[in-house]
Amino acid sequence: MDPRFSRAYGALAGLALGDALGMPTQAMSPEQIRAVYGTITGLVDGDASQPYAPGMPAGSVTDDTEQALLIASLLVRGRGTSSGRVALGAVEFSHALLAWEDSMIRRGSLDLLGPSTKAALERVRAGEDPLTVGGAGTTNGAAMRVTPIGIAMPTADPQAFAEAVWSSCRVTHATRQGFQSAALVAAAVSMGIDAARSTSPNLRGLLWKAVTYVDSLPERGAWTPDPDVVAATRRAMQLASNPSSSSLECLVEQVGTSVASAHAIPMAFALLARDPSPQALMDAANIGGDTDTIGAIAGAILGAALGVEVLPTDSLSRIEEVSHLGLPTVARELLELRDQALAGRQEESPTDASSAADPDADTSPEEPSPASSPDSGVGRVVLMGQILVDLAVRGEALPSPGGDVWAIDEGMHVGGGFNALVAARRMGAEAVSLSPIGEGPYSSLIQAALAREGITDLGPRVTGTDNGFCIAFTDRTGERTFISTKGAETMAPADAWAEFVRTMSPGDVLYIDGYLMDHPANREAAQAALCVLPEGVRVILDVSPVIGIPEGLPSDGVIVSMNHREAQEIAHQRGDASARDRALQPREAARAMLTVLDRPVLVRAGAEGAYFAWPSTAAPDTLDESATHIPTPRVEAIDTNGAGDAHSGVLAASLALGIPMKRALLSANCAGALSTTVVGPASCPTREEIEAAADALEASSDEE
Repeated sequence: MDPRFSRAYGALAGLALGDALGMPTQAMSPEQIRAVYGTITGLVDGDASQPYAPGMPAGSVTDDTEQALLIASLLVRGRGTSSGRVALGAVEFSHALLAWEDSMIRRGSLDLLGPSTKAALERVRAGEDPLTVGGAGTTNGAAMRVTPIGIAMPTADPQAFAEAVWSSCRVTHATRQGFQSAALVAAAVSMGIDAARSTSPNLRGLLWKAVTYVDSLPERGAWTPDPDVVAATRRAMQLASNPSSSSLECLVEQVGTSVASAHAIPMAFALLARDPSPQALMDAANIGGDTDTIGAIAGAILGAALGVEVLPTDSLSRIEEVSHLGLPTVARELLELRDQALAGRQEESPTDASSAADPDADTSPEEPSPASSPDSGVGRVVLMGQILVDLAVRGEALPSPGGDVWAIDEGMHVGGGFNALVAARRMGAEAVSLSPIGEGPYSSLIQAALAREGITDLGPRVTGTDNGFCIAFTDRTGERTFISTKGAETMAPADAWAEFVRTMSPGDVLYIDGYLMDHPANREAAQAALCVLPEGVRVILDVSPVIGIPEGLPSDGVIVSMNHREAQEIAHQRGDASARDRALQPREAARAMLTVLDRPVLVRAGAEGAYFAWPSTAAPDTLDESATHIPTPRVEAIDTNGAGDAHSGVLAASLALGIPMKRALLSANCAGALSTTVVGPASCPTREEIEAAADALEASSDEE
């Protein structure tokens, strides 16, 4: 089966399956479900006590699927255009919904329009303008029916995508929550179809990508006091990613299962993040509340990401037999609209200058790098390391022994691996901290900073001690000197990281803070985690001034990053006279470290840029003697504190976002350089600033 068709068909089939599984339990409590049905493990008839579907036969769908197919029919009747626009007309859509409800009433159904849709359309029926009636809709009606928009509309043009989504919700759910909820579902479905070429689909990574994408769209819709749906979804997925809070009972308690957008959509995403398989649809049917809609949304995303083949064929046959949906035909018609939209976008932008090859460029790291696989998918940046508090002081120079100097300025900042995660967030990547957190004022500062930056905090808790601090002195040249204490961040339990690491997916990037190697507990926990690291997860090891290479570090998909001084120290430690001599120059240092470590090596050389060396792919057990020079912008540095963190964080984020290796390395250099022009450790610039600097460097290289 064609992969793209499989995912389009899978989105519709998953929608119908999740809907039909939840049909007999909708609006019931978990206790009522258990009393009437036991545990839902497949399609069952609606019980006579069912509030909305009494006696409905197994395999029957509800308003979720029917309204989605209504949107599909309107789109197919000519709403896709060669200019890449897919949209619904407000008047036509509102009258179509009213006609649908009238038909449901004639059929004797109790499953009619939801509260927000009903309230809006009654005003339309009374003669009001369809564009003025949806300003109070915050329920999940727009999200439950939006799947055809996701199939028909790619996400490549954010404005066109947002317009298409808005056209499907503005009549009934013209609120911030209505738009966010519909956009989240449509984006996840659309991205699932775009991932059809991937041989190793990463559903968890796709969910995070959809959240990041929708969060970047301009706000639409009327303000209401209801919770932000994107924020609620992010929090729900964080709960689902943490083994201590991922039980169904905990998710029901913390997320909710009502018809509110801020409950139903986060719950659907959380169920998939918890178990990215058809079991998530069974879970949806058993948790109570709006089970059919939560299941329908989860099913649409699951089918779009993994294809119709993952769904049980016997259940799909039963649904088609009972409900007569004709989903394969609908899927093909919506894909035709998607092709029209893509063709329209290509006409508007026929060339992509960024993809042009440079025959005169330095040796490219694209080919040998295992981190640049096109099937890697979009993932998260995960910190395995430590976070502490920086007490930053800036002065003319360090005092001489026994001396005394005045500081020019000072500040208190959260630092350590936190700086790299902030850099990853600046690039738009999802970031997860596994750093241990203690108890005390420094620990509280760290937790608040993680929450403020939107970083998922899944680190183990250490009772009875606070996190440590680092005194960071920066002199007038921008050079910095550190002295640190040891706190909770150095006390990871032996199993602190392995449990999470084994759940990581291809596309994720594990960022290892080399400082952890100086602490026995952290070193032991890191080595236990590396033993269970799934295949395809990429690793960036920043060795830090405290040189240490963890045992069990994989040989594939790894980049060992260091500055020139650290490269020289490694050569000295290894007692290799040849390596010590070669390490005097940065390019040769990269080559020497490649020989010593037998893994891709990145040596950062400040204003000189960086050098990247990697094992040869030409023959087994040989090394490539080249080392690619990565240029860097010329800047006037005033504070180098955090530059290495910005570099590593942006590199990790770029790889997690699927950016090609050569561009990822260039972006990392730009981030590191620009960060030195701002005082403070977490000084990574924005993605826009990084991209502009990288574009300028590429342009200057082309001119040379």
